[in-house]
Amino acid sequence: MKKKKNREAMFSARKQILNIGFVVLILVVTFIFLFNSLSDFNDPGSYKQYLRTTRWWILPLGVVFLVLSVLCEARNLGMILKLIGHRKSLKSCTVYASSDLYFSAITPSATGGQPAAAYYMTKDGVPLSQSSAILVLNVSIYTLGLLVIGLLALFIRPDFYTGFAGNERLCFWLGLGFHGLLILACLLFMFSKKTVLLVGNLVIRLLSAMHIFKDRDAKLAAYRASIANYRACVQIIRENPAIIFRLLFYSVMQRVLLMPITYLTFVACGVEVGFVDTLVMQAYCTVGASAIPLPGAVGISETLFVDMFSAFPAFTGNTSLLMYVMILSRSVSGYLAIVFCGYITMSYHIRSIVRAGRTDAETGEDAGAVLPEAEEIVDLGTEEAVKTPVEETNEPAQPDEPPPDPPPAGDPEPSPVIAEETGAEPDPSDTTE
Repeated sequence: MKKKKNREAMFSARKQILNIGFVVLILVVTFIFLFNSLSDFNDPGSYKQYLRTTRWWILPLGVVFLVLSVLCEARNLGMILKLIGHRKSLKSCTVYASSDLYFSAITPSATGGQPAAAYYMTKDGVPLSQSSAILVLNVSIYTLGLLVIGLLALFIRPDFYTGFAGNERLCFWLGLGFHGLLILACLLFMFSKKTVLLVGNLVIRLLSAMHIFKDRDAKLAAYRASIANYRACVQIIRENPAIIFRLLFYSVMQRVLLMPITYLTFVACGVEVGFVDTLVMQAYCTVGASAIPLPGAVGISETLFVDMFSAFPAFTGNTSLLMYVMILSRSVSGYLAIVFCGYITMSYHIRSIVRAGRTDAETGEDAGAVLPEAEEIVDLGTEEAVKTPVEETNEPAQPDEPPPDPPPAGDPEPSPVIAEETGAEPDPSDTTE
């Protein structure tokens, strides 16, 4: 059993390494494409000058915005959990949010986030049916927040949109359309029992393929039996519509808090671009990058960043500076976010394994103390007798008494009732009922 667990752990670690390697491969291909496609790319030696002149003390402020963004999703999950009767600490909710963001960033098509978050919720005592409803609501609100951000950007600076090339406009509208369809799918999932069964089966099969669940058939049967619990959870959410506005606020803030990181990068590099213009352009870029569900939006985010921000006069004829700023901005808001969320998730996962190992060890020691000699099994017809040690007492051991003498022939044996009435002790060998 221990060897099997080790093999599963190694396979899981190997799978994560492969996923991360896939993300790195996309990133390398993207940078090669960008460097080769920029015809007016300056001498790479200019990066040495950028490194010397960058005000590095400004960039840690971007890390603060990154942490606040993760805490916004943790806050949303905590509010939904509290609504349905599960009070979880901010620390636990941060683990759920981090696992969602981390596995979404390293799995193909960003499909691993919600199953991972559901797994850790289930480990903390939240039924799978309820965690499914929580994550569906969280995804729908998050998607609605992206739609709000995209429409606000289009309303504040429509001239940015008119200046985009055809592929940039296409990505923007594909992002809006994709998230609109995703919201409809989430609503259907929340209020359609057939959809709940179908998607739940797919999620459990995915978890089984990831070697998170072992007995897939048992989990599927348990999930089908818990649909009523899921429907009750959805009903609680429907009866509290006011929470939708609070969830939407934190979802919008989760995305908005990442946008000032680009502005801080501009300030650190001495690029003069307005704060509002930076946020609006980053909003266009965020919505457009979500049109293609790549892990961590790697590849599409870098490409759209270079294409969209090249419209600013500060980067005219200076694409090396644009590339440098893009690398710094994405390093904090994208790559460091993956590392940060991965660290939180893996730290919690390792601590859980260590605690489980200690519990198993303590249980094994206690069992050994109770049954140190429980090895001999004697077959007694249809029953099995297990040899167990005699409990120690403070009373002195009584010597074995010889069996009573048989009664004289011809004398009848007194019945227990008569013996009790006369004060005589009944024969212990008598088994008459």
